[in-house]
Amino acid sequence: MRLFKAILLLMLVASIIPTVMVGWLSVSHTRELLVRDAQELAQERVKQLRLKLEDVLSGPTQAVVDLTNTSFFTKSQAEQQALIASVLTQRRDVLAITAFSAQKERLPGLQAFAVHEMAPGAVSAHEARALALLEGLSGLRYGEVAPQGQAAPVLTLALSVGEPVRGYIAADVSLSGLQEMLQQERVGSNGFFYVADRHGRVVAGGAGLSPGTDVSQRGPVSHLLEQVAHSPDTEHFHVGNFGHGTDALVSAYTLVPDLGWTIFSEQPVVQAYRQVKVMEDRILLGLGGAILVAVVLASIFSRNLTRPLKNFTTKALELASGNFGAEVNLPQKNELGELAQTFNYMSKQLMAYDMENRRLYESLEQGYLETIVALANSIDSKDAYTRGHSQRVGDVAVEIGKELSLPERQLKQLQYGGILHDIGKIGIAESILCKQSRLTDAEMDIMREHPGIGDSIIGAVSFLTGVRACVRNHHERWDGTGYPDKLKGQDIPMLARIVACADTFDACTSTRPYQKAMPLEQAVQILDKLSGAQLDPDVVAALRRVLQKKGVRLEGHRQPVKLAS
Repeated sequence: MRLFKAILLLMLVASIIPTVMVGWLSVSHTRELLVRDAQELAQERVKQLRLKLEDVLSGPTQAVVDLTNTSFFTKSQAEQQALIASVLTQRRDVLAITAFSAQKERLPGLQAFAVHEMAPGAVSAHEARALALLEGLSGLRYGEVAPQGQAAPVLTLALSVGEPVRGYIAADVSLSGLQEMLQQERVGSNGFFYVADRHGRVVAGGAGLSPGTDVSQRGPVSHLLEQVAHSPDTEHFHVGNFGHGTDALVSAYTLVPDLGWTIFSEQPVVQAYRQVKVMEDRILLGLGGAILVAVVLASIFSRNLTRPLKNFTTKALELASGNFGAEVNLPQKNELGELAQTFNYMSKQLMAYDMENRRLYESLEQGYLETIVALANSIDSKDAYTRGHSQRVGDVAVEIGKELSLPERQLKQLQYGGILHDIGKIGIAESILCKQSRLTDAEMDIMREHPGIGDSIIGAVSFLTGVRACVRNHHERWDGTGYPDKLKGQDIPMLARIVACADTFDACTSTRPYQKAMPLEQAVQILDKLSGAQLDPDVVAALRRVLQKKGVRLEGHRQPVKLAS
């Protein structure tokens, strides 16, 4: 699992880092391009609007200028009045016209105004604005925008006639057309345009900006006024971001030098750079998809690489546990496939070696068993009454061990321990060993030395280390009154408790000098009486189950004898 994670992480790093870098560079570069495009678009919009504004003002301005091209001051007063009237009639955006002498005095009869568009009281204001423009006038000059309450603001213009000056003509032009144009012009879904004068007051605009409104504190206007204060004679143009957070906007502005006005466009940053956001989302979506594909492919590749290794690990553990011949099923035709073939060949060779070793081990084990049996027979041969006793004890002990679900290794130890449990009797004098009557206390003390003698005999044989407890402790009692170590209960080794039970059972069912062989049922009754005192109750219960299910071979019987259930 750790190798899988390491390979997966390595592949993800190798694939995702370049992908992220390319995505980041793409986003950065494309964002820069789109931002520049958005700003260029804003710039182009104010340029186009400047042309439209100039076109809106060029009509009435040209109509007034055309008066000077008709030798206005050389004509009669009637002709002059007719020319003025024709301009007012043809140009509804020209609200008033006044002619002045070279001495800047209004010429009688040469002042006219649109009666329905301009109140009589406003004529004097028009004349005052006109006179203010005549000072030092040479050519065309525009005045300040004059708000008109609920009506559209007006722009006063004046121009000199002749060289030297023979007189002046002044006119008021309505900016209603400019106001309508700006209200119709939109920048995206919620952007707008407006025009401000050199003092930062609205001339005309959309988004509810009323003429005369002070907008000098708005970001774009404030920036412009600051720039004009530093370089008043420069034609300014600017586009950029203003404000922060939700109030951030993209604005462009351009000056109209002859009028002293500036055209502004404003649009929220979110709206202006919508394409930037859409592009970023698409690139990030594509990047996420690429990362997902990289993760899936890296996972598949890592899994395909580590899964066979896991199979190798499993089979190697099987080999380590002794399951020789285990094979790795890997049909891949690559280095892993070749490794699998080599592993399988090694496994088969190990299986062959194992079979040979098992054969040699079984042969050696058989030799050990034959030697052990020969030793046991050498003891049994001293007493005709005990002939076959050791072999029967070993067989019964093994059956009890199987009933208690002991492992194979301990069953072999029970087999050997049962056969060798009385090996110490080799060191007991035959006069005592073969005595036909009961032993005296002194003789009994000597007889009780045989477990220790047997333990010392097999103690030097490493092969029989696991059997020593059977030999030394098979005369220990459950109640602790046995010998040689006075062990009690669970302190007595399990194998010794089993051999003790098998030994007692065979003693009951065998003929001795002082006792005839008991029937099976009587022998079991004796065992039940000894259970919990001399013998382990669990071992006695296991022997009873063995006798009920499959029985055991008794002295004088060729077939196993079962206990009635």
